[in-house]
Parts: sequence; structure tokens; C-alpha cells
Amino acid sequence: MTPVTPSRLALVGDIHGNLTALDAVLDAVADRGLTASGVCTGDIVLRGTEPDACVRRIASLGWPTVCGNTDRKVALRDPRPPGHPRAERVGSRSWTRHRLSDESVAFLAAAPLTVETTLGTHRVIVMHGSPDDPSQALFDPHTPKAGFRALRARFAAFDVIVTGHTHHQLARTVDGCLFVNPGSVGESPGPDGLPRWAWLEAGPGGPVAHLESLSRPLAPQRTPRGAGRG
Repeated sequence: MTPVTPSRLALVGDIHGNLTALDAVLDAVADRGLTASGVCTGDIVLRGTEPDACVRRIASLGWPTVCGNTDRKVALRDPRPPGHPRAERVGSRSWTRHRLSDESVAFLAAAPLTVETTLGTHRVIVMHGSPDDPSQALFDPHTPKAGFRALRARFAAFDVIVTGHTHHQLARTVDGCLFVNPGSVGESPGPDGLPRWAWLEAGPGGPVAHLESLSRPLAPQRTPRGAGRG
């Protein structure tokens, strides 16, 4: 039986252990009828207070998920022992690791740096930051057109390039390629505190990105280190 290629795709990421925001966003995803097809752009854990529940929520969806820099930091480094001052700081790397189940650690550790999928007849590549280093932004709202053109040439096989990391929503088409950042579910880059996500649609004129935000301020303000001008 030939698998069905989705014509719509939900995009969520940069959750940062914020279960309340994640559940609210997943409710919005369900309201759009998108739960069956989606991708997570990583950074599920660190700084928030419900890291294990967030990993379990994402894992239960069965969506392809890439490894974010905070996921890698938590899953691939040994934590400080319980009782250490840094291990007792809520939301810290060690505090987070001690609150993850073995299954959640394994899920984060196994997540790849890139995922390839399809949207109708269009090819999509998803990563957290750059394909080699999730802590480095591939593009952001300050990237000049020449920068997008260089990326278009670098990823010529793809029609859509999706990243996370900067927490800033973005949808821009350059030379026929759609560049998308769905924004952050759990941490707002500005003072409005709104969780953000996005979804892709295979439109008659090519891929289209819809940038969404919730109306409740469930995401504390924070812009990740190294996510400014790139």
C-alpha cells in the first residue's frame, strides 16, 4: 500500500520544559486537524519545570524530531550528582537530567540533527540550528537576501528549509525556496509571552507557511544565547 504524503505539516519546537504552553499549542494543532502530521524542531528540555512530561508528549505524537542544542546538552553529558548546588537549581542541566526517565534520555539522545520529509510533492528538511551544530542559527530575521540565496544553493534539493533555535518566527521565500522558523512554544523572544508554532501547506503555487501564536502569555521571555545576528 502506497503511504499517504501529507499536504499539511505542523511545526513545533523550542519547548524548553514548558508543559502548560506545549499542551496549549497541541490543543491548537488538534483544532487545525494537524495532529497526524508534524515535526518537532528540538529544544524540548532545559530551563522549564516539566521536562520529562514534555519529552513524553512529543514522543507520543510519533512525529520526526530533531535534536536541539539543549536536548544534546542534557542527554549527552553526565549530570552533577544530586545534592550539588547546580543540580538543585530548578531548570538547570543537571536538575533537568535527574528528572528525565531513561526512556526520555534515550529519546533525546537518539534524535538526529536533521530530518527529511515531504509536503505533497515538495521536499522538506528540518534542523534545529545548522545541520552540523544545533547551537548555531542557520538563518534569522536579520539574514540578508544574499545569505538566503547561499543557503538555497547549499540545500538545492529541498523546497522548504525549517529551523528553530532563535525563537523568532519567520517565513520567507527566496529563489523558490521557503525558509521557516515556527518560533518558540515555551519561551517568547519578546515581552508578549505568547507561545508560537507554525504549519505548512502544499498550496497550488507551492509551499505556504502559516505562522501561529496563542492568545495567552504562557511563555516567559527569553532569547537564546547566540541567536542574534548571524
